[in-house]
Amino acid sequence: MSCRPHAFGQFIRDRRIAAGLSLREVARGMGITAVYLGEVERGVRGPLVKERWGDLVRLIPGVTQEGLERRATLAEGVRLDLSDAPPEYQDLGLALARRIERRDLGPTEVKSLLRILSGGGGAGPSQVAC
Repeated sequence: MSCRPHAFGQFIRDRRIAAGLSLREVARGMGITAVYLGEVERGVRGPLVKERWGDLVRLIPGVTQEGLERRATLAEGVRLDLSDAPPEYQDLGLALARRIERRDLGPTEVKSLLRILSGGGGAGPSQVAC
């Protein structure tokens, strides 16, 4: 599955349907309209505000805070201001951004970078599918 701007809503919709829950049922449990939730699921509206995420986690099996965070970040984009960072951090940020944009990192390089950037533990980073 690829990450798209509406990945947040699609994640909710996929989990809701897999759990056999109706749109109205979940919306009612959250205290919002089914129309609004449907628009979020279809990507017409952006991700729900974080104050509502606990409701999603409580109501829909398979929905986690981590999953919502990842998809919301992907939907909104990542912005990084390096203007006041030390020069070596600026160099690192720009070099990594260029490599990600070109998508020219091999699987081994990605795993190594994730291991280093997540604290270098022997077990490696947890994999969070998009």
